[in-house]
Amino acid sequence: MAVVHVFSFENVVAADYEALRPDYAPEAIAWVIQRAGLGPGSLVVDLAAGTGQLSRRLAPLGVDILAVEPARNMRSIIEARLPAVRTSGASAEALPLDNGEADAVVVGNAFHHFNEQKAFAEIRRVLRTGGALALFWSGTADSVYSSFPTLREIEDAVERTCASDSKVSAMVAAFRRWLDPPGDTVGFTPFERAEFPITQVLPSARLADLYATSTDVASLPEDLRTGLLAHVRKLSARLPTLVELQRRSVVDLCFREPDPDD
Repeated sequence: MAVVHVFSFENVVAADYEALRPDYAPEAIAWVIQRAGLGPGSLVVDLAAGTGQLSRRLAPLGVDILAVEPARNMRSIIEARLPAVRTSGASAEALPLDNGEADAVVVGNAFHHFNEQKAFAEIRRVLRTGGALALFWSGTADSVYSSFPTLREIEDAVERTCASDSKVSAMVAAFRRWLDPPGDTVGFTPFERAEFPITQVLPSARLADLYATSTDVASLPEDLRTGLLAHVRKLSARLPTLVELQRRSVVDLCFREPDPDD
């Protein structure tokens, strides 16, 4: 299934994306490293790398990282903060690697933006036999809404507004397809899923800025987006100065199978 709407992260404030987006649990990274047998010298492709949330976690482990991110504003933050990480402006459907060159490909909260069929084929091409594909997703624990009921009001307002625009509604539906583990994919072992808790501490005054970095909100027509973010700021004023958000790092992991004639 192809992506419904092509979104450019050039439309997002990269500094806000870097400062406000939830991180991934260190235990999630460690699980992938251990299961994939990665270590110093392994080539890991951080695909749709954003501002480098996954690259930051991987860099201290000594792996060789290629961060692939089409948006120049996002890529510039990786280049400034992670000088040892190589970067590329390529896409998931056309990676700048030889056949079987990569030991692992990791994707953080982004696979729903790809042309699914082409991306799987291209990832399989660049992975060595037995190489790992890890899809990372960031979720919110249900307990957050019982701790902070205002957050449920904010989420409901965002959902209503996004549902009112057909293009954005389709984008949300594309993302929600990945809430369940992916089905079997030709050329890969079945996906296995693991979840790891992580806490994000965020100033409530910046919640609107966080929502502005999400593709659904950023894709809204300007009048809807402006009105929604103003409403989020108003609701956020009810919250404590700092809110602890209980998150989940969800990882779907599979491995490249041998070619039939191997």
